[in-house]
Amino acid sequence: MKKILYPGLLAEMAKHGDTLNTIGKLIGVTNSSVSKRFSGKVEWSISEIEKICEYYGKDYYELFK
Repeated sequence: MKKILYPGLLAEMAKHGDTLNTIGKLIGVTNSSVSKRFSGKVEWSISEIEKICEYYGKDYYELFK
């Protein structure tokens, strides 16, 4: 069974009707790059995390832990 990474972020995205495209535009990367971050193949940068937290009005622990 595959572990779901970032359930808090996924829940917040679903709540707002956001997609990988939304997050990609927000942080300035492609859908493919966002997908790699969600799968754990690529690490989120601090600036990306900050932008996402600000966008949702949540802190790091709510979205990324």
